Amino acid sequence: MKMKLKELVAGKEDHEKVEVEGNALPVLVLKNLMKDGYVFLKPYKENNTYSVWGKNCTACFTPEEIAERA
Repeated sequence: MKMKLKELVAGKEDHEKVEVEGNALPVLVLKNLMKDGYVFLKPYKENNTYSVWGKNCTACFTPEEIAERA
């Protein structure tokens, strides 16, 4: 199920984390992804990755790669 990054971080502080498919993702990193042009996030449980995309960009991250961006 795809999710809007904007909705995931709504009302959250930068220091908080949000739970997505069993992983705690840093709100600050998700906000930074939005600044980079990403709009949607889709978790893939079978290989424990997250696909993110926007109008002009797309990427795939593991939870560890997302945490490293903090």
